Amino acid sequence: MVAPSSPAASATPQPTLQTLFACWQRFFLDHYDHEVSGQELLSAIAAATHAHKAALLIYDHEQHVLQRVATVGCDDEANPQRTRLALGEGLCGWVAQQRQPLLLPFDSSVPAHLQRIISQEGISSAICLPLEVAGQLCGVLSLTRLGSVPPFSNEARWFATLIAERQALALQSIRLRGELERSESFINRILESIPVSLIVIDQRLQIVAANQNFLTKSRRAQQQTVGKPIAAVLPPVFIAFTRLEERLRSVFASGQPFEGDKLSYRAPGLAAHTYYYRLVPLKRERLVEHVLLLMEDITEREQLSEEVRRVERHLASVIDCASDLVISLSPDGRIVTWNRAAERVSGLREDQVQDEMLVNLCAIDQRRTLTNLLKRLIDGESVAETEINLLTADPWSEVPVAWNCSAMHDDYGRLVAIVAVGRDLTERRRLEAQIIQSAKIASLGVMAGGIAHELRNPLAIISASAQLIEEHSNNPELQQQATRRIIASAERASLIIEHLLRFAHPPQERYRLVDTNEVLDDVLTMMDHQLVSAQIDLHCELSPELPLIYGNPELLAQVFTNMILNACNAMTQGGKLSISTSTQGEHVVVRFCDTGTGIPREHLSKIFDPFFTTRAVGQGTGLGLSISYSIVRQHHGTIEVQSELGRGTSFEIMLPVHEA
Repeated sequence: MVAPSSPAASATPQPTLQTLFACWQRFFLDHYDHEVSGQELLSAIAAATHAHKAALLIYDHEQHVLQRVATVGCDDEANPQRTRLALGEGLCGWVAQQRQPLLLPFDSSVPAHLQRIISQEGISSAICLPLEVAGQLCGVLSLTRLGSVPPFSNEARWFATLIAERQALALQSIRLRGELERSESFINRILESIPVSLIVIDQRLQIVAANQNFLTKSRRAQQQTVGKPIAAVLPPVFIAFTRLEERLRSVFASGQPFEGDKLSYRAPGLAAHTYYYRLVPLKRERLVEHVLLLMEDITEREQLSEEVRRVERHLASVIDCASDLVISLSPDGRIVTWNRAAERVSGLREDQVQDEMLVNLCAIDQRRTLTNLLKRLIDGESVAETEINLLTADPWSEVPVAWNCSAMHDDYGRLVAIVAVGRDLTERRRLEAQIIQSAKIASLGVMAGGIAHELRNPLAIISASAQLIEEHSNNPELQQQATRRIIASAERASLIIEHLLRFAHPPQERYRLVDTNEVLDDVLTMMDHQLVSAQIDLHCELSPELPLIYGNPELLAQVFTNMILNACNAMTQGGKLSISTSTQGEHVVVRFCDTGTGIPREHLSKIFDPFFTTRAVGQGTGLGLSISYSIVRQHHGTIEVQSELGRGTSFEIMLPVHEA
């Protein structure tokens, strides 16, 4: 008589091959739906193997954790904190980390921390298997029995292993399909975001895909486009004009892309659009499977380009019609454009000067000035108007030009060009010469009394000495003294006349090396009697080691004369005039300081304006200081004034030293 089985044992019978096969057939042989619920599958497996508890976990490759997707008989199924397991955590975490199955009670090498878990949960038998494909972890399948029940049979372990292998393949397939779908979605989003019409054409010249840009531009639906031959979708005029079918076959055959051209097309009821098209092969193992037809709508770009060209033509027309010279230079100073005014003034055509250095077309003695000016522009400095003579087609001729130069930068602040605008000063110089000559005549009128006195004195001496010679013909010693006085007085009169002629002579255009002290001496010789008669005490401190300057002595003499006359007019009751020369850096400095009435503060800003004068009507033209300012500017110098009412005025003239 056989003893009856224990209640626990009878409650958990061993699965039969028939029940296991039925489960296998249900899910894997008859059909297998990748979308089948993991819970449904796990419940069937647990029932077939008579497991008390079961769990199916998938591996999250991004978070590197196990995600529980289905459970059977677990007490913490509703606990969201237990739905994720770290690698190494619990039985399933250990199996996933070690990548090896755990079969209880047959495995003897179970770590101590797992033995504690087995004891705490009352596990008597377990099948815990990693789900792997080609060495890549997909998840874990866990089946456990509790209490005093027989362990899982060999058939159950075999069945679980088959299930694990098959489920691993299923999970891998699902994961790969998900990645493929995400990739396709990503690519589709990219294609839809591209502002270009795009269609994919197969070897039968049928459209297999089209992005939304193309569908919108062509006013077609997806179902009216995909699967259709290109002849049924694209306008016949487009296909004929581009010889599209011929070129598509060529790309399929050669595997080389085809760069198209611009094409204007007006769809019925729409405005004309300009497209740029090209064909790009899509290869697979060197075989062209599809060709991309890209059609970029460049209508707006073409319109902008035409607008830019229109503006450029307008600007070029304005520049060509300008009366001023307008020259554009590259950053290194080479001529890029040369307008008609520049051609007219210089006599040189644009093709003769293009790519030439502008410096080489300027007066030799002023090239260093222009070089320094361009360097300052390149360094980001602003520059003032500069007068530099321009060479002409006539090798013996130069044209005075006042240049205003500015730098052009791109959006990134990089220097891209230099624009030089020049004004021909020829007519202005002619008028200034006339004004200067008139001013000289006016100055001579002021100095006439003094000059007459200067000449009367030596003439009186000559006359008296001649009478002595005539009256004392028998006194050789007296005759000799009288002769010496006649010669000295004649030389004095000759010197005065020479200075007078030099001052009154129209200024020459040619500049040369000039000794500033020498020019001052000549002026003071002429102005000596004027200063004495005005009761002005003259103090001169001329530096003996003054460097030479490059200038026009006649023009500088006019400036110094104007300064002295201006001081005389300010000291009607007499006073003191101090004149000094010195060197300050790269400049010669000439100062005129008087003790006259001074200039009101509100008049200082206007003192160099033409026709401005503080004297009574009829007593001054207001051109003296204006002319002086212009002459100093011509010499690339500066003139500044400081004055205090009732205490006098000081003029400081700075002229650049000649650079050898």
